[in-house]
Amino acid sequence: MQTRKPPVQQRSRQTMDRLLDATAQVLADRGYAGLTTNHVAAEAGVSVGSLYRWFADKGELVEGLRQRSNDMILTDLSATLVRTASLPTREAVGLVLTRLVELLDEHSVVVGALLREAPLGTHQNLLPEVEHRLAGYVRVFVLQHAPGLSEVERETRIHFALGIALGTCLRIVFDRPEGVDAGRLLEMTADLLALGLSVPGPD
Repeated sequence: MQTRKPPVQQRSRQTMDRLLDATAQVLADRGYAGLTTNHVAAEAGVSVGSLYRWFADKGELVEGLRQRSNDMILTDLSATLVRTASLPTREAVGLVLTRLVELLDEHSVVVGALLREAPLGTHQNLLPEVEHRLAGYVRVFVLQHAPGLSEVERETRIHFALGIALGTCLRIVFDRPEGVDAGRLLEMTADLLALGLSVPGPD
């Protein structure tokens, strides 16, 4: 029996993934400054003209790569949040932080290039959907464990938690000095967050 050809939409997705894979490889080899559409096309084994059917310039390539990494991290992290929802506070926070570090490390080529080189500003611009999902998780946590907080106090704690969590995880993956233990950093961060999010509010 003759194999059916994949539908156009599927072939398009395969082509885009191939170009994004090539973009990631060029980023790893040359960095953001050395990334060009010519290099990506050559790595993907397609003509530059074919590349331009899908991406107008290197900015669109990098944004496509950022979005793909964002979606993959978000899917995995969301599953982790669901799995840890019924666990004791400190254990749940520790597992979420550990998985976030693992995911950032898995996507370190993309996230690292964006963090260090791409003209995107601060880390809040890197994975906004991931940050939004974490904010929702923290909000539910605070409502459950410190229900009497004022709105201002609640939002302050959410901002505190996101800054500590994302900042620490990014530094563990991309800016950890020799001799600093990543596991211990995660333990200390989880201890701090579990305490800071659940203590009673100010009088």
